Amino acid sequence: MEIDHIFICTENKAPSGDLLVEFGLVEGSSNTHPGQGTANRRFYFHNLMLELLWIENLEEVQSERTKPMRLFERCELTSNNVSPFGIGFRPTKEKDEAAPFPSWDYHPIYLPDFLKIQVADNTPLSEPMYFYLSFAMRQDKVSEDKREPMEHKVPLKEVTNVKIHVNQDISLWTSAYILNQLHDLSVENDKEHFIELEFDNGTFNQSKDFRPNLPLFIKW
Repeated sequence: MEIDHIFICTENKAPSGDLLVEFGLVEGSSNTHPGQGTANRRFYFHNLMLELLWIENLEEVQSERTKPMRLFERCELTSNNVSPFGIGFRPTKEKDEAAPFPSWDYHPIYLPDFLKIQVADNTPLSEPMYFYLSFAMRQDKVSEDKREPMEHKVPLKEVTNVKIHVNQDISLWTSAYILNQLHDLSVENDKEHFIELEFDNGTFNQSKDFRPNLPLFIKW
């Protein structure tokens, strides 16, 4: 298993995405999630996608189908105790169809009936949403006609380490303990919510902190 994409809940239309563009990232396509009530701006790298997510439709995001995802609570951005992150995983082997953590199945209407998103059970809102996409693949492995821009004005190619900082002082949930076994990911308690992304093993010894506008710290 490896990380497929990370979402960060933002304000409407994700104005903080402009900071990423000014930094030198080339923006990919954006989309909406019919029936789920969210929309995004997306930035692609060879092995991971960064998604800035916001609420587009209050009725849909609080619908019977979507409410268990608790996207409304995460994207309200009214409490420092709620993590604004979601961490999506994909298999490294084609036949790994089941999530390695206890999960429930979410069937959004924007996916075909035979596909599902496996969401970690009972994760506290103080931790990110953890979910598994058995059908996902690396961006640099998709067909060229569906490939998003991955070459940026700054030399960022592949994410080699992800550190999730969680604003809580209670023990991490079961899923986080399982995920902490991955060699390129760590989830740890802290005094604030933010994500550290390391690119290309930090070869250039450079960094950029997007806080307080975006809870993101990049090293390359």
